[in-house]
Amino acid sequence: MNCVAYCYDGRGSTRTTVRVNIDYQARVIAFQLGEEEKSYRAIDLLISPRLASTPRRIETPDGCILDVSDNEAIDQLIDVAEIPVPGRWIHRLESKFRYVSLSIVITVLFVWLSAGYGIPVIAKHVAFMVPVTTNLVLGEEVLVALDKMVFSESQLPTNDKQKLTKRFVSVAESMSDDYKFRLVFRRGGKIGANAFALPGGTVILTDELVEKAQTVSEVELVLAHELGHVVNRHGLRQILQSSTVALLIMAITGDVSSAAALASALPTLLVESHYSREFEKEADRVAYDYAISRGISPRHFINLLDRLSDTDGDLGFLSTHPSVQDRSKKFSAQ
Repeated sequence: MNCVAYCYDGRGSTRTTVRVNIDYQARVIAFQLGEEEKSYRAIDLLISPRLASTPRRIETPDGCILDVSDNEAIDQLIDVAEIPVPGRWIHRLESKFRYVSLSIVITVLFVWLSAGYGIPVIAKHVAFMVPVTTNLVLGEEVLVALDKMVFSESQLPTNDKQKLTKRFVSVAESMSDDYKFRLVFRRGGKIGANAFALPGGTVILTDELVEKAQTVSEVELVLAHELGHVVNRHGLRQILQSSTVALLIMAITGDVSSAAALASALPTLLVESHYSREFEKEADRVAYDYAISRGISPRHFINLLDRLSDTDGDLGFLSTHPSVQDRSKKFSAQ
């Protein structure tokens, strides 16, 4: 059996075209390289595994390398000489349509399960590894960025601010003692009626949302909801989930110092995106439990959301806190 191959003599990068003679009975290969006749036992050759139709790489004991395109001839030599070639099963799998289809299905399922379950679990673990003091620093940096990008000075009357701050203190006292919770007021401008929780425990409340509220209890439950995002570290978890490589490195090494760099994406996340449905449910549960513990009807929260849903425009609290209908069903039932 003869086949054409490219030969490298192992002493330079020059490629020579040679005709390889494969003797299946003697289990040897031979070819003429310049004036020298080369001959090798098949068992002494190092043959690369087959990968689709790509040329096979054959290394000889004296350093020559052959690139052979005739895969069938090489496979036959391997079988006859019983040469151990690792990875031959890969070609068998990729050459069978059913195996290829199965591998695609398995890959899709793996990615889906990792994205839906694995990554969120790891992100939660890593987020709670970050010290609260680090969250405080991140929160201050995010607030400075938002003040430059979005907000302007609040125009609310001082009495309204004092009244809402008193309610906020009441909500904060029911939460974790690790955080130094703080309420700040800002004019929302283009984002309108909204509220944001920063990683360190600061909650931003816009004038527009306060103006839409008809009772203090409505705003109080919004504040409880936002602090639910803080204590469950949703902001940092959201960033980590969207930064898979960095997340895995932090989870494996335990080095969470790079979380500060990732948090630079938080201002954009807060303004232009929204938390996952699971995060919203966790924050809703905090607000609901707070309402029940204080004897406040959970309907106050839904009443405000219903009112905001009638407001024109795409921006505002509902753009970052979706699913009013789901919340209405849940709070009404409870």
